[in-house]
Amino acid sequence: MFLNNPNNPENLVPQNQTPNKLVYLNSNDIDDEDEIDISELFRLVRRRGLIILGTAATLGITLSAWILSKPPVYQGTVKLLAEPLNKDNADLSFLTPVNPFRTNELDYQSQINVLKSPSVMNTIVEQIQTRYPNIMYRVPENEEQENLRTKLSVQQAGQTKIIEVSYKDKSEEKILFILNQVVDGYLKYQAKEYVSNLSQAIDFSEEQIARVRLEVASLESQLENFQQNNNLIDPNSRNEALTTQATFLAEESEKVQIELDGMKKLAQELEQKLNLTPQQGVIVSRLNTEPYYTKLIEQIKETETQIALEGLRFGFEHPSVKALVAKKDELVALLNRETRKILGSGNSNLSLDFLTSVSNNVETTQQFFDVNNQIQVLEAKQRGLDEAWERLNSQIKNLSTTNKEYFQLQRELTTANESLNRLLALNENLQIEVARQSSPWKLITPINETIIEDVSGTSRKITFILIASLFSGAMLGLLVDKLDSSFHTVEDVKSSVKLPLLGVIPHNKFLTDITNKKKKKSDSIPRLSSQSVFDDESITFSLDSYCSLYTNISLLSSDTSIRSIVVGAAEASEGKSTTSLFLAKAAALLGQKVLIVDADMRKPKIHTYLGIKNKIGLSNLIAEDILPEDVIQSFDDGLSVITAGSKPPNPTRLIASRKWQTLMQKFKQDFDFVIYDTPPLMGFSDGKILTPLTDGLVFVVRMGKTRRPNVQQVINDLQVSKLTVLGMVANGVKNYMGGAYYGYYNYKNYYNDER
Repeated sequence: MFLNNPNNPENLVPQNQTPNKLVYLNSNDIDDEDEIDISELFRLVRRRGLIILGTAATLGITLSAWILSKPPVYQGTVKLLAEPLNKDNADLSFLTPVNPFRTNELDYQSQINVLKSPSVMNTIVEQIQTRYPNIMYRVPENEEQENLRTKLSVQQAGQTKIIEVSYKDKSEEKILFILNQVVDGYLKYQAKEYVSNLSQAIDFSEEQIARVRLEVASLESQLENFQQNNNLIDPNSRNEALTTQATFLAEESEKVQIELDGMKKLAQELEQKLNLTPQQGVIVSRLNTEPYYTKLIEQIKETETQIALEGLRFGFEHPSVKALVAKKDELVALLNRETRKILGSGNSNLSLDFLTSVSNNVETTQQFFDVNNQIQVLEAKQRGLDEAWERLNSQIKNLSTTNKEYFQLQRELTTANESLNRLLALNENLQIEVARQSSPWKLITPINETIIEDVSGTSRKITFILIASLFSGAMLGLLVDKLDSSFHTVEDVKSSVKLPLLGVIPHNKFLTDITNKKKKKSDSIPRLSSQSVFDDESITFSLDSYCSLYTNISLLSSDTSIRSIVVGAAEASEGKSTTSLFLAKAAALLGQKVLIVDADMRKPKIHTYLGIKNKIGLSNLIAEDILPEDVIQSFDDGLSVITAGSKPPNPTRLIASRKWQTLMQKFKQDFDFVIYDTPPLMGFSDGKILTPLTDGLVFVVRMGKTRRPNVQQVINDLQVSKLTVLGMVANGVKNYMGGAYYGYYNYKNYYNDER
């Protein structure tokens, strides 16, 4: 549980606990932090304001004075209209791919390069040199000459038809003169080029007119000869005639195909009736068309009849029957020979029974023969129609090629006539332009003082310099602050040193001045003044902070009271002696019987601040056989002091003696509160030896003085020794607004009210 001290609400101390053991410092907090919050940034600016403002002021004033010392630079800008806003010129795109009169497609970059070329600028520079002979349009040969290229600017104004000509110089009169000469030279050059190009365009157009006229005459002659050679008067009428023929042939072919399909179907039915294969039907059809073949078939049938009758009558071995058989064989041989003659050798193996069986059904066979003949007729007719289709397609194809050539010639003739008409119109326009003899370029900006403007940018440069100077000052302040390893604010100490914050001692310049004076007197004057730091009323208001500090220390433990403490610091001059002294004074004012012991026998200060003698003290008490009452000096009500005494050769040996430990126990019994002021903890072991014999160590950290690495080293040493550290005191805090005491006990307001 923590209690808020009513005198100092910022200092929180634990209640119902024993004094805190030492906690390690957070290494990330001890080192310089990379991130700075807004409040830390404000504190940094407050700490390093002098460096920031001094650097910014020095750089800003120096650079601003340097900028202001330079003469101003002026710039004049004139505008030329390179193309008419509304223009109806003939298009010359079909004449030549590059044409200077196609103003709707003017290549501004090329035009600007021509204007800046030596061929145009040399004449202009000659006119400028009549007044300013040192101006050149080439690399200067000496420092006195000026290069016109570096100061003259010619560019297109955005995507407009305007060309801007600018010139920079320190003299307004010089700018106006040079711009006059440059613009005049550009307009003269453009007018000359314009008329010259118009004349060239007229000659070119006349040449083209003559060429196109010859082309028109040639195309007309070709078209006429083509019609005569191809007997082509009107391609459209010829197309209609061929279309009619194609329709007729298609209809006839369809009719023949339908009739042919019917006949073929009938032939198939007759073949099935005669039991003939299609191949046999063809063979029979061919054979029965031959009279001699038919006659042989009949003779063979008659001979077979006779053989049958004679065989039944006389027997088949009878000579007459054998004669008939021989006759039959002769007839069969003749039939086979006739068959080979008609059908060829490939179909000569037909049996006699097949040939005679077909001839038995004469009517059906005859119908079969007639149908096959009709099929042949229809097929012949179909072939004729196909041949007619081929001839018609050939005519259509030829007509298509002819029409293509005809229309191509006709299109070429039409194009040539159109080109001729455009050329004639163009030639007429060019003749009118030559009669006018005026360039399309116009000056749209008067060349006078109104076109001059100051382009030095002094105010802009000074603004940039001031911003850059302020930034440089801030960076330098940040760098200095980063390089400074000391603590600057209470928040910095609280976030870095993980110990209870027992008290905050505001910075008191009066106390600093007094202590510095007493240090100088102690070093230079052997005999000290009897005046104490407490005698100066300018520092009495600081006692309230020490009263709050004592209260916080006394409340650290509820079981046992804090009776003795060691006040230590990492380095010298951190205010541990003044802290010890004023803490003792505050405890005495609160009714405590207080003893302050100056245990710093190497460089004692307590007697200096109190203005008392240091003839005998702590070193004498330990080393000699004297009583404590002989060295204890009563300074004020409730406040006693033991000075350091004579400087011993080995103070650490005295501090570690058993006699001194016994004396410390006696002091703790005789006094309510004992404070030991020790040498710096860094490099000296006196404080570490004394701390275990007391209730704990109070660690003093002075703002702007104590360095973080030293604090880290001391804290690590104390941690290894496992010493009791009661907490820390932030000393010399400037502009600290954490407690109500600081605003209330303002020195001037307090004493003015009292008076």
